Amino acid sequence: MYRVLVVDDEMIIADGLYEVLQTIPQLELDVYKAYSGMEAVRQFDRTRFDIVLTDIRMPGLDGLQLLEKIRERWPQCRVIFLTGYNEFSYIYSAIQYEKVSYLLKTEGYEKVIQMVEHAVAEIETELKAQSLLKIAQEQLDNMRGMLQNEYVKRILNEQLDVKEIHQEQFDELAIPLQADRPILIMLGRINSLSNRTTYSEKSRQLYRIKLIAEQYLSSHVSFVDVVNEHMDLIWLIQPLGNNLDKEGWERTLTFVKGNLELVQAACRESVGELLSFVLDDSTVAWTEAAERFATLTMLMNYRIGQGGGMLLLDKQMVEQELQQSDGSHREKSQIRQAKLEQLADQLEHGQRVEFSKTLLACADSVKEIDSMHDVPAQELYYSIGLVFLSYMNRWHLVETVATQIGLHKLMQPGEHESWKVAFEYLARVEDILFNLQNQEEERRANAIISLIQKHIKDNLHNPDEVSLVKLAELVYFNPSYLSRLFKQVTGSNLSDYISSTRMTRAKSLLENPNIKIQEVAEQVGYGTATNFTRYFRKITHMTPLEYRTSIFNK
Repeated sequence: MYRVLVVDDEMIIADGLYEVLQTIPQLELDVYKAYSGMEAVRQFDRTRFDIVLTDIRMPGLDGLQLLEKIRERWPQCRVIFLTGYNEFSYIYSAIQYEKVSYLLKTEGYEKVIQMVEHAVAEIETELKAQSLLKIAQEQLDNMRGMLQNEYVKRILNEQLDVKEIHQEQFDELAIPLQADRPILIMLGRINSLSNRTTYSEKSRQLYRIKLIAEQYLSSHVSFVDVVNEHMDLIWLIQPLGNNLDKEGWERTLTFVKGNLELVQAACRESVGELLSFVLDDSTVAWTEAAERFATLTMLMNYRIGQGGGMLLLDKQMVEQELQQSDGSHREKSQIRQAKLEQLADQLEHGQRVEFSKTLLACADSVKEIDSMHDVPAQELYYSIGLVFLSYMNRWHLVETVATQIGLHKLMQPGEHESWKVAFEYLARVEDILFNLQNQEEERRANAIISLIQKHIKDNLHNPDEVSLVKLAELVYFNPSYLSRLFKQVTGSNLSDYISSTRMTRAKSLLENPNIKIQEVAEQVGYGTATNFTRYFRKITHMTPLEYRTSIFNK
């Protein structure tokens, strides 16, 4: 939908163009009118316009001055000047600007329609133009570092589908690694970073440390380095070039190990920071990176002594200590914090299909566990229950759903006879909450549309009050979004609804012989009997008077 403003100090011209442009069948236009340059400026301050048709000679603020105002506010707007035969000196000045054209007032409505169609075509062409794609590509290049960081973090937090981990994506984000080969993961933490007072100071320190590590590592390995939300440094490493055989990996691991102490010493001397490192002692496939990263994070948190400047190069010793007697079940039933955050995010954003998949994956991890007293399985159940409870509390749904879901079971896994039954219960809670989401979304949408429809019916006499911009302001929406929402809920365009409501009201008023046709025109927002008659005849194929006569002759 394109927004059009007609500006002319002669009301009959402005009204006529307004009516004509509203009824161009091949274009969906949102049309407004103003009777002076200053009134048009007030419109510009309220919303963006795509096309302006304006008289070039007007009292007060003339067309050229209005053009300056348009360029200040909406530089992409197309301007079509309406001129007389003796106004070419004005036109010469106007056409020096881009996106400006003109036509003679004597050329008729067909020419006006052609000019507007041409302006719309230009806008659509520009939206698809290569120049915009080039600008977007330049912006993407500038953002590549941020996108790269986010992409790698999503891999490590198991928030990406396996299908999204491929070489084409790596190349696009300038990740200098091979997607079909394994990686070595290294985790670094600044022990004294919490002593830094500001976020920017912490960021500068992290950047300096990344540069130091790059200086010591880049000669023999390829890597991508990122910073996660806890301000830990993460390196994903492969041998430089194509040396990805067993011998190449052994040399790489030896090289990295040998340089980590130098990196620690350089950071201590150059930036005054004490670093701890955990370096994986074996490679891992990209699809298993999230699980391995979770293990390394746990090892980083598993302090030996005071933990300051720790350099852990072999995880086997610590992993043995961390194993429990029922270790066969432990790995299956564990859920990483990233998965819980993913569940909470999917529930909050109404991503029903994605939530179901994640919940099913959690259920699969405990399906072989017989005991309801298995602690890791209980932790998993409590964690998911807490996601549900937090959502219900935040949206004030506890009382609404308490009876439906049997709230006492939500944080009591012992209420279920098996883990299979327990997760079937969680799936029912999921269904209830997502159904409530859908119902609430529909209720809010219907309430907004009802408000809009009532306002239209109450204000048909005032065209300004039923303009798309005004209606959008009532509900604090963007005009384009309101237009889409109205069609989504009602099945018809907002402009069609306004026209239909006007016509229904007009027919009802015409049935009363005591109301003059001019009064009917004013009450339904057409202003003059001439405009009303033109539009009424277009819809009903008869004049208002003929319609009134047909009613009383029945």
